[in-house]
Amino acid sequence: MESLSAQLYAFGIILLAGLSVGFLVDFYRVLRGILRPGLVSTAILDLMFWALLTPVLVIYLLLANWGQLRGYVVIAIILGFAFYRLTMSRAVVALLVWLIDLVGKLLTFIASLAWSIVTLPLVVGQELGLGIRSIRLRRRFIFSPGLRWRK
Repeated sequence: MESLSAQLYAFGIILLAGLSVGFLVDFYRVLRGILRPGLVSTAILDLMFWALLTPVLVIYLLLANWGQLRGYVVIAIILGFAFYRLTMSRAVVALLVWLIDLVGKLLTFIASLAWSIVTLPLVVGQELGLGIRSIRLRRRFIFSPGLRWRK
């Protein structure tokens, strides 16, 4: 039989597992809210979510009590998840949405800056009359005989 301190240690680790499950569920909720997947892609995302969540729970179980699934383990996971949902879920979802919005704005800024750097020489050249169209027009007039036909 395990000592009380070992069981309390395992209970604390499994409570952390419940918190981790709650965070991963919120991350998945935000991801699904942004991507708006269809029927097939929802099933694929669900499988990917559970494929990520299962090893996380197994690692927590191995750290806590060598993978033994007991009654207090299930209770601790449920309590940790419930504690997370009641206390931290709204703040974490708001933070995740804000971070994703910030990353989107940063990527948009970087893309517009890169586009400006690439197109600036073309715009300046066009304004100076060095654009491809104006060079073609000048060449046509340079090589024309200069005679006008009368009707």
